Amino acid sequence: MYRIIMNDLMEWYEKAQDKVLVLKGAKGVGKTWTMIDFGQGFFKHLIYVNLEKDEDAQMLFKQGSRVKADKLLAALSLFCSQRYEEGNTILVFDEVQKYPKAVEAIMSIKHQKPELPVCMISSTVGTIVHEAEYKEEWYPLILYPMTFEEFLTANKAQDLCKHIENQKLEPVGEDVIEQITEYLKIFYIVGGMPIVVLDYVKNKDLNRVDAILKALLMRTQEYIEAEVPKAYAAKVDRIWKSIPAQMEKDNRKFMYQYVDEKARAREYEKSVNWLVDTGLVRKINRIKEGIAPLALQVDDKSFELYHLDHGLLRVMCGVSYKQVQAAKEPMEDANGALLEQLVLSELTMNHTVDNLYFWISGATARVDFVFEDDGEVVPVDVQSRIRRKAQSMKVFNAKYRNHMAIRISLDELGFSKGILNIPLYGLWNF
Repeated sequence: MYRIIMNDLMEWYEKAQDKVLVLKGAKGVGKTWTMIDFGQGFFKHLIYVNLEKDEDAQMLFKQGSRVKADKLLAALSLFCSQRYEEGNTILVFDEVQKYPKAVEAIMSIKHQKPELPVCMISSTVGTIVHEAEYKEEWYPLILYPMTFEEFLTANKAQDLCKHIENQKLEPVGEDVIEQITEYLKIFYIVGGMPIVVLDYVKNKDLNRVDAILKALLMRTQEYIEAEVPKAYAAKVDRIWKSIPAQMEKDNRKFMYQYVDEKARAREYEKSVNWLVDTGLVRKINRIKEGIAPLALQVDDKSFELYHLDHGLLRVMCGVSYKQVQAAKEPMEDANGALLEQLVLSELTMNHTVDNLYFWISGATARVDFVFEDDGEVVPVDVQSRIRRKAQSMKVFNAKYRNHMAIRISLDELGFSKGILNIPLYGLWNF
């Protein structure tokens, strides 16, 4: 299954094998499958170890940094029943985030054999053990849920991707736009979790989609309960369960009163950060002013918490696929929250966009997303027929005199009066 991150993995393969590849991402986004697929495609042999599932394998790393590379490689080859051939083998170590000794041993192997291709996989997007110590020796990548481009490719609709990629040079015909929009409506329902997408591609059954998404949410709840430190457990659980209510209100700003009437920010800060580090939620900070550099305008105390995936958020909000299909307007559910969640995921995968923020002015104006491009501040309005916010964009533009703004809608690509309209289906390609 095609994943965009393969391009980054090829970059590492061609130019940076002297560094340890570190692939991060939340549970269920496809890290293991992606690395095994890549490893088998680019190397003659692959030795894969899951430290969480293979308790016996953990014993192989107990010496930490004192390990002897040749001895450990022989043991790993025997343990995994995979041949080790120098120059033709990649080592992949999964779930390293909880095993400091394993990270020490892996780095020791790399120091002893610098030419050896090594990958570590972590089910977190936050800092992992020994990261500060080895930061300069790592090649970090983050894998997210599947994008619309990947969804089209999985459905063997690559020809539609070509039309989207060429829309700057050649207008997309109405019949093609209709096809793309139908796929987009399905993607809005299915989301980007690989296991859900694969099942939809195989069975084309939205009842199964909702059932799998519900099962994934249950597994996520179990994962949180199993992994969260006891000191944070109750607070993390409340935060997680408050996300639908936080997202469905007009003001997306995270409010502790939706978690607990008596909640105080300082009491919940570590719990919020723990959830963010797992990658199960995305934290978008408010900027005080729309002035570059935006990093200096960040308000650390004011933020929005988005979900990992719009499909999971839909089910968590209690919106069935039948409700989506029965809506008068396409992709208009949960007060526009699902649409913004989808846009966040798509913008994240656009290499033009770096850090994303949001902006509010008093209680009247809110710009969904703001990013910086070569020193230019760019506000982004997600155009929802339920929640029209054109006035907010005007307030922002009047105050900061920015040269360009982006409106995301179902309308065709176009530029008028300083506003670039980007169709929702083409966010990866502007």
